[in-house]
Amino acid sequence: MDNKNYKFIIFFLAIGYLIDFYDLSLFVVVRVPILRSLGVPEEDFMRIGAYMFNAQALGLVLGGVLSGIWSDKFGRLSAVRIGILIYSIAIIINAFTTDIQLFTAMRFIAALGLAGEFAASITLLSEILPAEKRGFVSGVVYSFGIVGGMLAAYIGSAFHWQTMFLIGGGAGFIILLARISFADSILFKNIKLKKNIARGNVKQLLANKASVLKILALTFSNIPFWFMAFFVNFAPEIAKQVGMREAVNQSISLAFYFTGSFFGSHLFPYIAKLAASRRIAVLSALILMVCAVSLFGLGSSLNTYSFYFILCLIGLASGYPGIFMVLAVESFGTNQRTTAASMISSLSRASLVGINTLVPWLALHYSNMWYASMISVAIFFFLGIISLYFLKETNNTSLDFFEGTVAKNN
Repeated sequence: MDNKNYKFIIFFLAIGYLIDFYDLSLFVVVRVPILRSLGVPEEDFMRIGAYMFNAQALGLVLGGVLSGIWSDKFGRLSAVRIGILIYSIAIIINAFTTDIQLFTAMRFIAALGLAGEFAASITLLSEILPAEKRGFVSGVVYSFGIVGGMLAAYIGSAFHWQTMFLIGGGAGFIILLARISFADSILFKNIKLKKNIARGNVKQLLANKASVLKILALTFSNIPFWFMAFFVNFAPEIAKQVGMREAVNQSISLAFYFTGSFFGSHLFPYIAKLAASRRIAVLSALILMVCAVSLFGLGSSLNTYSFYFILCLIGLASGYPGIFMVLAVESFGTNQRTTAASMISSLSRASLVGINTLVPWLALHYSNMWYASMISVAIFFFLGIISLYFLKETNNTSLDFFEGTVAKNN
């Protein structure tokens, strides 16, 4: 495949992830107008909003696993095409529904469609690109996602929420049409011809002790990303609890976080190249996470500018998912690659439920948000470091291998 075709595929896979981030961020921005349009009483905003978020989270977790299995069984492009189609239909229905239950069901289905977009895209790109380009391209794809989040944050309140949903659905159909001409990697086509090698088999994957240990190690290495998201999701509450006298704006907090993440998405692939190590790039993100969160200890001496700067640093540390996903897909054979990567992504995402419970509980127990944050960061940093230690370095690894054993023909 020539360089021009590479760029074409990279662009439209990156645009797909932009739509992914756009949708998930947009729902946060326009949640209140949506609830008003659906006739939800203001006193029920939190309860119904949480119900919708939980349905969306369930769709993301379940969809990630299903998309990964489908990708390994039928092809990476099949997975991203079906995913964007499901999302586009669901979000357009969302734009016209006036029923709370139907709206929530469509949020679940839209999330189901989007869930495997990133893992399948990075898997495909890793299989068709030279090893030395995988890291930088993963950063490009992830940075497009961040741009999608920024678009939702900046223009989400400028238009009616139904218009924004229709834009997302229409863009999804355009991307689907553009992807029709794409082809799967030679690696996947070759493994598909070998009928005696199981593909997308969760039972086989989990029966292999080495594979399970890799999944757990990679999951614990990715959980810190979701831990850092906690600080931007609850920025106003955290500012108050660390003793700040000034109020913090949620939208501005999100903007600073995304700005840091954008630069981080390019920084960590560069570190990986300099160090010739994916693991060192992830480790550097974890170290930056500890440094950034520790600054909340300044407490009442913080002002809004310094608080937003800390969120920007946290965003910078959160820019490692691109290079992390390359590490994940390079760790598994072609026949189970996306299944494992999507499972890791889904398990990591599910950890947010525990994080959202742990940090407030610690803050209540110690009556100090900084103590709670530092205890949490110590836990996640320790788990991340231990996990990285047990992972094999995958820099410049050939992806032409498979997981498990070859079944004997009778």
